[in-house]
Amino acid sequence: MDEEIEIHTGSAAANPDTPLRQAFRGERPDTIPVWFLGQSYLHTPENWADLSLSEQNAFALNPNHVIPDALAPVEQWDVDAAVCFSDVLLPLHLMGIDLRTGLGEDGEKIMPLRSPSRVDQLVNRPFPDWTAVEQIVREARAALAPEKTLIAFGAAPFVVASLLVEGIVDPGQHLQTRVFMQSQPRCWDELIRWASNLLKGFLAAQVRGGAEALQMVDPWVRVLTEGEYACMAEPYARGIFEDFGDITKISCNLGADQLLGIIAPYVDVLGIGDNITLEDAARLAPGKVLQGNLDTDYLYADRDTLRGVVDEVLRAGRAAPSHVFNCSGGLPRDVESDDIRWVVDYVHNAH
Repeated sequence: MDEEIEIHTGSAAANPDTPLRQAFRGERPDTIPVWFLGQSYLHTPENWADLSLSEQNAFALNPNHVIPDALAPVEQWDVDAAVCFSDVLLPLHLMGIDLRTGLGEDGEKIMPLRSPSRVDQLVNRPFPDWTAVEQIVREARAALAPEKTLIAFGAAPFVVASLLVEGIVDPGQHLQTRVFMQSQPRCWDELIRWASNLLKGFLAAQVRGGAEALQMVDPWVRVLTEGEYACMAEPYARGIFEDFGDITKISCNLGADQLLGIIAPYVDVLGIGDNITLEDAARLAPGKVLQGNLDTDYLYADRDTLRGVVDEVLRAGRAAPSHVFNCSGGLPRDVESDDIRWVVDYVHNAH
């Protein structure tokens, strides 16, 4: 995708200068902003698994479903940001790839992808029309209060490429990916470049629709060495971020603390997992805005215990120029809504 990415700077400039927008710029606001990974998800019908891929895609691109689910966390918990498309694998679904079977809509076998012929078969498929994605984001931005930030959300290229090679959604140590990368580097380059262009299109549609920050999640790179990441993954993630110019860029690489120093130079905000403290992350990436890193297990604890853990995250977050409170992974669906709202109110009122 070679066209210039349009950013709606005009509408963003008209928004109030909120704590989250200040924190994203590296300033320390009076109120600590907060939002959660996994705070939004599509409420699907009970027969979701029985629907065809095209029926699932039609549901996932219906604004009557997507927008209420995206805005619900803002309305229920008063978090500072909203996310429209929390399913990072949606671009693959829109490519007609059924992750349940590994087949394309035409019945061709696509996953697992471990040969040059399979790569050629994939990269010659046309990219989706992103018009519906852009329109949903535009409508969500119009419905969202101006003091709230809308974040474009997607996977990093390594996630998509590795998923296709492994052929399963949760591949553990990504052994097949590492073998493919090392044994077929030219095929890997072709595949991950294709994934980069696919994801760039998905993120660009969200930015054109009015998202004022973009976040890419790349937790699977935690299995890579610094050398593997620098050669086989980093150039493609960096290339996406660099194509977006003047917009807040967030890289969420939970568990990949060995890579923070490599990632930090080309992003504005680093998402941090609970395998490392925010103080240690600040030492590894000095001067960088940090986002994180509440261990979601504590959301099931009593209030006194939870208060102590939240206080520690807030204290450690002061090691960075600014800090956006978030969790260290996806927000569990069975956490009590009142407990989430309590955390948001507590963080907003902390000093």
